[in-house]
Amino acid sequence: MRIVFNNFYRFSLLFFVTLIADIIVKITFEVSIYRFISKSLVIILLSVFYILNQKESSKFKMIYMLGALLSYWIGDMMLILHKIEVYNMLGLSFFIIGKLFYVFRFSNSKDFDLLKLFPFLILFFFYLVSVFILIQNNLNDYYYLTLVYIFVGLVLIIFALLRKSEVNNSSYYVVLMGILCSVFSDSITALKSFYDKDFAFHIVTIMLFYGLSQYFIVMGIVKETNPEVLKFKK
Repeated sequence: MRIVFNNFYRFSLLFFVTLIADIIVKITFEVSIYRFISKSLVIILLSVFYILNQKESSKFKMIYMLGALLSYWIGDMMLILHKIEVYNMLGLSFFIIGKLFYVFRFSNSKDFDLLKLFPFLILFFFYLVSVFILIQNNLNDYYYLTLVYIFVGLVLIIFALLRKSEVNNSSYYVVLMGILCSVFSDSITALKSFYDKDFAFHIVTIMLFYGLSQYFIVMGIVKETNPEVLKFKK
């Protein structure tokens, strides 16, 4: 197992084959036991890779990362049954919890200067508000849950940006790529659910950007704690 999980390129190949397989299962079966298995494998592979390769400076940071991945996995299982409203709401709630765990993992005790991030925050804020404006009239029971989701998402963006002076550049930008992919996945999901049912090839793009977001975040954190593992190994 370590032959694969201790090698960035072998693991990445395995992960993307699994992600593509899950998208194919989603297109073919939608709700089935196969989807529960294929979608679970996406998070399970990332969790195993993280556990085997992380060198966190604090056990709490590891707990936050595993808490985030576990929350996303539970949310994934709930959202497979998204046509049942209670499962859909539970799925979104666990995604909020997952984002909060990532916020805790990204946080640090040093002072930070929000003024330097102001242009980026304004850009993200107006983007998220624009999406909310498009869907607000159709949210109904999801109105407040969506507001919380957007707020926590914005906080996550802030803390991801604040990592810049605390970690190496490659870790910072890889995690930021993950956050951007998460924003795209969330936006497409929201617009598909509450604005246009056939938005942006959603059957493929939601899971693709979601998988990429988790992949880049985990890779970025591993790059922060154990840079050697992401170097080429024969």
